Amino acid sequence: MNGLSRWKIAFLVLATFVAGAVTGAFFVMGSAKDEMRRNRDPRRWFSNTPDRWRSEMKLTPDQEQKIRPILQQIDDELTNLRALDLRETEGILSRGEDRINAILTPEQRPQLHQTFELRRQRVRDWLGVNEPSG
Repeated sequence: MNGLSRWKIAFLVLATFVAGAVTGAFFVMGSAKDEMRRNRDPRRWFSNTPDRWRSEMKLTPDQEQKIRPILQQIDDELTNLRALDLRETEGILSRGEDRINAILTPEQRPQLHQTFELRRQRVRDWLGVNEPSG
């Protein structure tokens, strides 16, 4: 094997290693982002709190029984607030879409509508509300 062949082999081994490292980094980053999104999900904020508190704070059964309804009320109030936020956000988006619609040609309007629908869905997902408000 001459010197040039050794360099080619070394380069190929190094390139393979770098490609694997980059691919692995993308997979790790993607899974970390998914985990962060799950932790940001408002529907999950209080779902395991009583269980976690029972072990971390060593709650008595009586304390847990009294705390659970309070956490449920907090969760209900936050759900109502998210629904209100969604209605207000959808109103803002609708008014903006109407104003832009007046400027666009009839051919451009379907794409605008599609763009705004996508944004509405993102807001619903972010607020943890799956269906459009009526």
